[in-house]
Amino acid sequence: MTTEKKLEFFGGGWRQVESEQEKKSLVIDAHSHIFRRFATGSGAASAALTRKLWQYHLRDFTDFWRKSDGARVKEPLLDFPSDDINAMPDVNFRFGRYGQAELTVAGVDYVMQFYPPALENLEATPERMIAEMEVAGVDRGVLQSDHVYGANINQYYAEALRRYPDRFIALAQIHETDAHQPDELARLEHAVTELGCKGLYFSVELFALQGYVDHIDDTKFEPLWQMVRRLGIPIFWYIDARKQDRVAGFLERVGELSRWADAHDDIPSVITHGLVPAAIIHEIGIPDGVIDLLNRPNMSAEILMPAKWPDYPYAEGQEMLSWLCEQVGVEKLMWGSDMPYSGGFWCTYKEAVDYIRLHCDFLSTAEKNLILGGNAARMFDIDIQ
Repeated sequence: MTTEKKLEFFGGGWRQVESEQEKKSLVIDAHSHIFRRFATGSGAASAALTRKLWQYHLRDFTDFWRKSDGARVKEPLLDFPSDDINAMPDVNFRFGRYGQAELTVAGVDYVMQFYPPALENLEATPERMIAEMEVAGVDRGVLQSDHVYGANINQYYAEALRRYPDRFIALAQIHETDAHQPDELARLEHAVTELGCKGLYFSVELFALQGYVDHIDDTKFEPLWQMVRRLGIPIFWYIDARKQDRVAGFLERVGELSRWADAHDDIPSVITHGLVPAAIIHEIGIPDGVIDLLNRPNMSAEILMPAKWPDYPYAEGQEMLSWLCEQVGVEKLMWGSDMPYSGGFWCTYKEAVDYIRLHCDFLSTAEKNLILGGNAARMFDIDIQ
């Protein structure tokens, strides 16, 4: 049997490798994480908020098992008939080990696997993630700073940047609902000018805390955009509100972001998490409004195909990526993995990058290099040689 693919034995097994003509440039993961054990390190109030946000974040999970006998239960035990986060049922949601959380419903204890089992203590240290990057052939990771990974994460990032300045690119965290207030503006400025953050992560999920009365294009946020403009940093947008009607909520945020982009076309921006939430992408695909948004000069996108399809190397995802390249151009697309969440649920870290690096034959080597790192390097002014 012959193959055009080159294989090598590395001691622990065989792996496919790039040819000399396909050697990569810098590989930058536009979506990665480091964090302390969940709900630790920032005080009791922060811990309670982290647990609350995770419970809300996981409302559409359907796989659980009874702790007493291991019997599998396929029900949405965390869902509830409201978009009010304060109306969530009291199930004593709590963190365990090995990527698990526990809850109690009607006096019965249940377990769920909400993170890969390899996270024994529900933490991802910088050293752990660098080891993962070495195996996968990833040079740097952009640290997205969602609130489920802890409050005051900027300080944690700063220490990692001090120790490993060439491995991570940190996005600053703020409290989005109060982002126009002086304290939050000062927090952002400190994160960028003192702690070394290179961008802002803005999540609409925190709008749930105030009943979604806030909107991306609200005029009250103008002081924040002025600060971002003055600091010269990009914004990474998480626009999945996780409402009951995920489609309507998502399209609403797309409209808000489109109006925002009209008024702030000089601020570089990235739509994260693969553009369309995995929960609804097979229902709506990539809407025209998203493509129109990406064709704005300041808008780019993180692609995250392993989250959308189960089978490596994601033939359907490759088709979607090819179509996206035709619609918006390869210069608008950045590869992301969502590690360490992805590793163990969707694929290995190496597979997360190899589906582009070793497959996607519709892309030239130069185009692959742009998606796998060149576009992110340009945004953050990093030398890719």
